[in-house]
Amino acid sequence: MDDQGADSPDGRPAGVVGSVAKALELLQMFARGADIHVNQAGRELGVSRSTVHRLLATLAAYGFVEQDPASRAYRPGPALAGIGLAAAQRSDLRTRARALLDRIAEATGETAHLMVLQGDHVLCLDSIESDRGDGTPSRAGWNLPAQTAASGKALLAELPEDEIAAIFPDAVIGGRSRGAPLRRIDLLAELEFIRARGYATNFGECEPDISAIGIVLRDPEGRARAAVSVTAPRTRGDEAWMRTSAEQVRSLGEEFPDVLG
Repeated sequence: MDDQGADSPDGRPAGVVGSVAKALELLQMFARGADIHVNQAGRELGVSRSTVHRLLATLAAYGFVEQDPASRAYRPGPALAGIGLAAAQRSDLRTRARALLDRIAEATGETAHLMVLQGDHVLCLDSIESDRGDGTPSRAGWNLPAQTAASGKALLAELPEDEIAAIFPDAVIGGRSRGAPLRRIDLLAELEFIRARGYATNFGECEPDISAIGIVLRDPEGRARAAVSVTAPRTRGDEAWMRTSAEQVRSLGEEFPDVLG
């Protein structure tokens, strides 16, 4: 694809490179939150399957997208998440939440993370690592499936069912770390339980040896804008630990009412 002049049919200004523009349009499609299939991208971009394949192959080579080996669909890659993280790290949210994360890590003795929902994934904006020698490491910059991460489930539980169906349009929405399929109907039932209990859990669903809890952070209007996750090795991350940690996070959250203000 050649450079586009001011008189190009699609109205692009002079100097715009057509292939770069198509690649950027392709990346913008990920903002909707769903994985992208080649046929769908070709239709929306108005280009051939072979062109989409070349664009995706190039983006994948640089880590901007990655392909799911089962569905063959593409999702944001670590490089794209890293760019988002670089911007997010300068945001007020990370700055405001830093002191809260520090207190949570100190009180629980485990690693605390700040997470935000991005479509069907959660992005870790920041982590404060445990002082324990066997504590879980930072996950800053990681992109995790929302249906398996404790923070992701906590944030999904805040959404109405029609929004969840838009994020997960298929009856089976993926597997967990141990490969078991996850039905959307089972996720909806779990989210209902999370709403009643007030926090979400993860027993090795993202990483086999790690347990986690997730609790949302709300803005002054009561809307969930982010979540705090606390992770621990499963050797001590049992149900009793989850209940205690959830209470500690709730209590500390009350000390920082303006985190999202």
